[in-house]
Amino acid sequence: MKMSRKKIAILVAALLIVAGIVIQAVWRPFAHRKATNAGEVVLDIHHPDAVIDSEALARLPRDMLRVPLLHDVLTQDFVDYYESPNTRLSAEGALRRLAFEHQLDWRDELIHRVFDEPAHVLLWRSPDGRLGYWIMSMRRNGLAKLLQGLGNVAASDAQLSQVAKLSGDVPVYALKLAVGRTLLFATKDDRLVVLSAPGVLLDDKGGLLGDRADAVSDMLSSGHDDAARAYQLDAPGEAPKGHRLVVSANYLSFGYQAFFSGIEALRFDFSPNGSAAASWRTSALIEPGKLPQQWNSAALWRALPANAAACTSLPADCKEASALLGKVADGSDAAGAIGFRLTGPAAVCWYAKSTLVAPVFIARVKTQDKAQDAASIATLKTALDKTFGDVIGAYEVKAAKTDGDDTAYRRLPVTRREQGADVTVWQRPVSARSGTASSSKASFASQLSAERYFPVTLALAHGYLIFSPDARLVDDTLAVLDKRYPALADTLAPARLPRTILTLTPSSAAALIEREAGAALPADQEAVFRNASRAHLTPKLRALAHYPAVSLTLPHTLPGSTGWVPVEWSFDRAKGDAGSDNDSPQASADQPGTEGD
Repeated sequence: MKMSRKKIAILVAALLIVAGIVIQAVWRPFAHRKATNAGEVVLDIHHPDAVIDSEALARLPRDMLRVPLLHDVLTQDFVDYYESPNTRLSAEGALRRLAFEHQLDWRDELIHRVFDEPAHVLLWRSPDGRLGYWIMSMRRNGLAKLLQGLGNVAASDAQLSQVAKLSGDVPVYALKLAVGRTLLFATKDDRLVVLSAPGVLLDDKGGLLGDRADAVSDMLSSGHDDAARAYQLDAPGEAPKGHRLVVSANYLSFGYQAFFSGIEALRFDFSPNGSAAASWRTSALIEPGKLPQQWNSAALWRALPANAAACTSLPADCKEASALLGKVADGSDAAGAIGFRLTGPAAVCWYAKSTLVAPVFIARVKTQDKAQDAASIATLKTALDKTFGDVIGAYEVKAAKTDGDDTAYRRLPVTRREQGADVTVWQRPVSARSGTASSSKASFASQLSAERYFPVTLALAHGYLIFSPDARLVDDTLAVLDKRYPALADTLAPARLPRTILTLTPSSAAALIEREAGAALPADQEAVFRNASRAHLTPKLRALAHYPAVSLTLPHTLPGSTGWVPVEWSFDRAKGDAGSDNDSPQASADQPGTEGD
């Protein structure tokens, strides 16, 4: 039957309406009455991972570049990127659109001023590891005018809606910036609180999360939260001067705080003084009761090889680390007992001769009287022998079968050798494309599964336990202990040796990073990124390489209870340099960024 044009038009219109209903039901592009919510996000509202107090957040990136070393390494792109992030640009655009469409008296300078006012920001890590969740609170009389009439706007706007009410009937608004990107904010008097995602405050059904709603209400009423108590900070003033950044050690250590048990957080303070010289100061929140041997690292620096790209002392909780090792070794009692024989802080170092994935680790072994020590060392060797054999190694498809068992986990054998009365070395080759050794000259090359391998090595020598995936670094450390190779301590100021917690040699670090970047970007596979690396990364690394070695040092006397202590940044020159002295004030004064900067 032939249809008339009128019937065809009606049918097409009906199909479009049905399609629109289906799209709205599935995609919901016009569901602006409810904020986009992917569910409650996981965070501890009482203990943020980072805190920022700033006189003006927009000036923070530029003030960071007032440190000469950062100025030489970072580019203007860094400032441009963080001065105008996507969230800010989207929010500014949304506010301008609201002002235009609803005829609000919001001038551009008023909108701009909102983003450059004193701010207090709490941040938490998101699933991708970034500080992706945050709550920002601000106070400024100028906000009152900008926020007038929001209720009327929210009732009729597709991008702005009211989603909840806090105690005291304080409305919570959702500002949709893009698909899957929505900010929440609430206002009371002249205070404003902004949340990075609905899930920071709302549950899966859009209801308020009790403890977080209470925290936001407190911020709106008093401007206070639990961050000051969590990090033993002075409550931020009404108008903070400069910037204060606090970052938890748990976040900086990617959750491995068992290796940083005595450090709770790091703090960076910037005080404007009107001069070109930077005035950043660094502090650490220390819990002395958890610091092994008051974090004296002198013995470690005397055992590690010189010319390290980077070294850091780790105030590790050996008992907790031992429990972790026991889990890795499937509950082995031998693995669990190793940590109980270690003492003091440990250390990890990277060297330009090796790779980023193959540092060297070192820890000290507890000493006892001769009779007990001999028996204890024998027991420790047995535990190390079993644990190294159980934990280290990868499946080698070409490896020889053992004991005629076709189902056995095939790995290359562990070699153990005694190098004198006090030195025992274990080693096992492990195939890996990123290995530090080539298999071409190895006697066991036919059994390896890749063209390269890691000569994973463990040594017990002269009261130290040494481990590295690269045997060369273990050999160099053994040479230091035998007085055949210069120690890292030879390049550090003797007076600062016990309290030095980190040392960095920019020339070695730059060489290591440049080579690793080249290896990660093969010319035949990553030509575009390799060219970008040569154009942008290499010049900055070479600028970094001109700086002398820098070290971080704690005060000689630590507090008796948990508290903040200053961390000093010192530039060191190698001994023998003409006209230099590591302990000379002038040697530090003529270097940029010193005086705790």
